[in-house]
Amino acid sequence: MKYRTAADIKDLLLDDQETIINNIDPEKIDVYHFLHDRFKKTDVTKDLVFQFNFRYFYKLDNPSLTEEFQDRFFEIMENQRNEKRPNIVRVVTDLYEVKNHKGNPTMQFPLATAMLHTLNGYFPTYDSDVAKAFDFSSTYHLNSFYKKMKRYINQYRHTFDTYSELLDEESLQVMFDNFDKRFPKSSLSKVKKLDLMVSELGRHLS
Repeated sequence: MKYRTAADIKDLLLDDQETIINNIDPEKIDVYHFLHDRFKKTDVTKDLVFQFNFRYFYKLDNPSLTEEFQDRFFEIMENQRNEKRPNIVRVVTDLYEVKNHKGNPTMQFPLATAMLHTLNGYFPTYDSDVAKAFDFSSTYHLNSFYKKMKRYINQYRHTFDTYSELLDEESLQVMFDNFDKRFPKSSLSKVKKLDLMVSELGRHLS
């Protein structure tokens, strides 16, 4: 399958850079900092304030998901805290075993990437806006866990590899500079700035 390449994403970002930078919600940066700072010094299985903000920020408060799912999510996150390379396949598989309100298992890959990103900020997030930016194909019609997982992993690997290329792209430095002008105290990593820009690009394309 042909997804948008690093060159494609670069051109789309530069073509509409002012709109993309100006439309990034400052609240996203504030909540992101809160979550990552608090994660370092709390037990996420017991910290209800952390859980509340995480659920809101990453859409873990999906009405189809049960309280058991949310509890299991934060339990896995806490258990993965000291892993040097958290295993996203294992995380998704563990979460898949917790059924939703209709009694069905669900693949929550985007939520798993949110967990990984909290554990290690170098891992990109994956949500519907990022999927639109890359023109990723849906997994909805795939009829097995393994087919869905394979598709998601391929897309996530493509995202990671593309970000690695874009971080070294000199022509994008103007966007990072403009990001810093708009958010001079953000203190975000370069990869997170790119993450926000690509997500905003996807939202803009939709």
